[in-house]
Amino acid sequence: MDFLSKAIEEFDTHPKYSVIHFHAAVELIIKARLMHEHWSLIVAKGNEPDWDKFVAGDFQSVTLDEAANRLQRIVQSGLTQTEIESFRNIAKHRNKMLHFFHVADKSDQSLKQDIARQQLKAWYYLHQLIGERWRDVFASHSNKISEIDQELRGLHDFLQVIFDNLKAKILEAEYAGFVFTECPSCKFKAQEHEPDIEVIYVADCLVCGLIETCVKIECKNCNEVVTFSDEGHTNCLGCGAYHNHEDLAEALIDQGVAFIAAKEGNYDAYIGNCADCDGYHTVVQVKETETWFCTECFIEPKQMVTCEWCNELSSVDMEGSYVRGCNQCEGMSGWHEND
Repeated sequence: MDFLSKAIEEFDTHPKYSVIHFHAAVELIIKARLMHEHWSLIVAKGNEPDWDKFVAGDFQSVTLDEAANRLQRIVQSGLTQTEIESFRNIAKHRNKMLHFFHVADKSDQSLKQDIARQQLKAWYYLHQLIGERWRDVFASHSNKISEIDQELRGLHDFLQVIFDNLKAKILEAEYAGFVFTECPSCKFKAQEHEPDIEVIYVADCLVCGLIETCVKIECKNCNEVVTFSDEGHTNCLGCGAYHNHEDLAEALIDQGVAFIAAKEGNYDAYIGNCADCDGYHTVVQVKETETWFCTECFIEPKQMVTCEWCNELSSVDMEGSYVRGCNQCEGMSGWHEND
């Protein structure tokens, strides 16, 4: 939290150091979530956890990718692919600032707009984590988190000039049928959406560059359009009805083809399991495109393979699955473990 406050404080006067301190804050918050589970989880791979060295600070800590992997596999509260990419971009931005940046390379206004985009996007994802998904872990910091959120919203002003220059382009796109909504990151009405429902598309904010994978379906209660963004959970803005990945899967599957397959005894031909989020029957084959899509974590597996033991389709590597199983079974070895 100190690093975040410092990053905001330095934004105007020392933008280079604002980037460096913001990156440090992102990295520390992710490691703090790991440490809440157990202190040994933030010790880097290949290093033996040692309590005495740990409390003395004499150890190498995990990288961002290692932390993300452990959050998913051990803590079972992982980062989405979009969140990981956003935090990786912050790391790249920090490295450029640290090693290659020269103040003469950019105008002061251009530099601040660039930093504002980066920090608002990363804070959007970070705030979702510590304010929602990991709320219980960071509850004691809730007042400070709210304070930082308000301060970071001040960066909105640095992007106003970008929005003003894009107004004509946005109006032209609206005439062409595209829909624009308020971006959850920068708060400008500049996030471009496809008009059609039951289509997987990328919503791109023309101001801050926030990218979200989205799907629209019809609300099961009031028939309003419901938008899923980057995850398989959302609420209808019309009636408040909750929708999950099962509702999304039902809308994306070709029900006619699935019905015929089921009549032939092939019940799971168009549905499978996700190795990335460990979702059970969350991956579906999308009608018309026949691509695979996880309705929980929104990744698009390149292929789905049948487990040699349980016969379930999964996006995980199935080599040796008869013995080892897949992400939903333990294979022959697990079946005979107590024999």
